[in-house]
Amino acid sequence: MYRLLAAMKLPVTSWQDGGAAKAIISVVAAIFAGFTEIIALAIRANFLDTAEGIWLTLLAYYVYGVTRIEATFASGEVRLVNTGGGIFEFEPGEFICKHSVTGKQYTNVAFFKLEAGQTLPVAIRALEAGSRSSATPGQITELVTTMRGVTCTNPAPVVGRDGETDPELRERCRDSLGALSPNGPEAAYIYWAKSARRADGSAVNVNRVWVSKASSVGHVTVYVASPNGAVPGTIGDDSTDLGAVDKAIRTKVIPVGVTCTVASAAPRPLPVTGTAWVEAAANMSDVQWKLMFDQQIDSYLSAVPIGGHVLTSPPGHIYRNTIIGVVEGASKFVIKFDPVLPTDTALTEGEVPVAAVNTIAVQQVGI
Repeated sequence: MYRLLAAMKLPVTSWQDGGAAKAIISVVAAIFAGFTEIIALAIRANFLDTAEGIWLTLLAYYVYGVTRIEATFASGEVRLVNTGGGIFEFEPGEFICKHSVTGKQYTNVAFFKLEAGQTLPVAIRALEAGSRSSATPGQITELVTTMRGVTCTNPAPVVGRDGETDPELRERCRDSLGALSPNGPEAAYIYWAKSARRADGSAVNVNRVWVSKASSVGHVTVYVASPNGAVPGTIGDDSTDLGAVDKAIRTKVIPVGVTCTVASAAPRPLPVTGTAWVEAAANMSDVQWKLMFDQQIDSYLSAVPIGGHVLTSPPGHIYRNTIIGVVEGASKFVIKFDPVLPTDTALTEGEVPVAAVNTIAVQQVGI
């Protein structure tokens, strides 16, 4: 702007700071800077590889016909045991319990009344959406709502899923192109397995798919996995995840003359044991470090392909060096991680790794 004004013979170099002319130019420049950022985002939004966030959501929906999968609230039930003499009644949202490790909170989704001496299952839902509110059996044991003489626990997993990330949405958009073919290519199976919806219209929790290669007898096997490992449900019941995936593939993908078997991948627990050396300057307790390592490992395992990473030919593996990188990448304050895993872990074609109880000893350096 100053160059253009100087070309018009205006004495821009003699203008004083704080003067009206310089103030007006600064305001105009700031406004145009905002416009250029919007223009850049709008241009990037036209291309699948560069669109991000809401722009990618719009591109996926209007160009590819793919709707971004939103995060879900972890849901399940807790079992309340009233060993006292009190009687408790709660309307939806009034009762709150929490995870004993992460502190994530959950509330009741329906009215319930707990009599003295009664054991009662109560349906709950997390207050925060996403997988971080998930809990394995026996982890939701603390009551936030005061209930004397009452204990609680979750007998089964309480599972939520994260919203679809930009890379995952881009991948599903590319898979959707394969779904346009009437010949049932691999991408079509993958797309519909990930995009299937239950009978109530909610999205299934599937983020990994394995499709068998060419068959001389016209049979295809499809293994599916969720971020937590297995996909629950029953073939023929499309109110469940596995049943909904099977229905989507049978009605949308399989060409005439081909049969298909849909199955959940078999969970393969992968406990990580070892010693991590960390800098004491991070000012974190051993418990905090272990929780961070658990979350880092869980996040990695939730995205490993079914059958593991195949470099040249089957079988696939979970590589020891990768586990080291996952733990050491948790923080810049991690100095070294030495796992007990002696070799790489081989997986069969239908197996998927899942988190187990990790035993990581933390050594604080510099105390």
